[in-house]
Amino acid sequence: MTSATNQRPQQTLRDPVTLTGPGLFHGITATVRLLPAAEDFGICFRRTDLAHTPDIPARHDFVLSAVRRTVLGTGSTPLVETTEHLLAALSGLNVDNCLVELDAPEIPAFDGSSRVFCSAILETGLTQQTRPAACFDVRSPVTVRGDNDASLILRPADRSRLTISWHLDYGPQAPIPVQEYSADITPDTFVNEIAAARTFVLESEIRALKQAGYGHHLTDADLLVCRSSGQWNRPLHWPDECVRHKLLDCLGDLALSGISISGHLTAVRSGHALNHQLAAAVARLSQKDSPSRSQAA
Repeated sequence: MTSATNQRPQQTLRDPVTLTGPGLFHGITATVRLLPAAEDFGICFRRTDLAHTPDIPARHDFVLSAVRRTVLGTGSTPLVETTEHLLAALSGLNVDNCLVELDAPEIPAFDGSSRVFCSAILETGLTQQTRPAACFDVRSPVTVRGDNDASLILRPADRSRLTISWHLDYGPQAPIPVQEYSADITPDTFVNEIAAARTFVLESEIRALKQAGYGHHLTDADLLVCRSSGQWNRPLHWPDECVRHKLLDCLGDLALSGISISGHLTAVRSGHALNHQLAAAVARLSQKDSPSRSQAA
């Protein structure tokens, strides 16, 4: 349900933020501007390079099917790609209202984490707003399941915050070992323990991705690559950086529910598609419990 207790005030950016860089999948240089927005506006994307295109709310019902990333659009037209790292930064720092202007199809990748976005947002600062942020307090388990025993189970918790416990397991022959990580999602925890976790890829996956038309601009220095031997091409920020990045992606995808979540999420082998299903389930439940609540698009 939507809770009226223990709520924090909504927040937006104090001043605009401008960042420029190439996208991860397509390599097109893009400028993204994060702009302050009014109360109850939510997070919304705007393509400034296209005429007569609608603004795209960061909501689950605008998600389009895509490989290894989150893509938003209308109908079957992708308009904003690889949104998860920016949305994780906004969610992790409790930014409720923001207009995101973009002059290319894909959000800049930087180092494949949320670190650059977090640094820029913290540098400009946040402004508290008058209205409280809406929060979905989990009262009974919400479960989504996928292939290969993948699952997300969101359960009630005894604290008014989101805790995520992630189990990463690529199988017994995989070069990346089983990893587990759990964190209470607060701004301090996100900035210090999660935001710098980078996108990673198995060496065996790179050829298939390039054959599919993705990442032709990337070199070995641009990616965190796990060799078949289990060795990495660059030093890791943490020994369990992979599972921390999975948690980061999940937090960004859950932002598509359009509401802050209080509960304990246990994740096993999940990916973007399953994350999107949980975001949609949370959105439906929150709207059912609070039919009068609305979010500006």
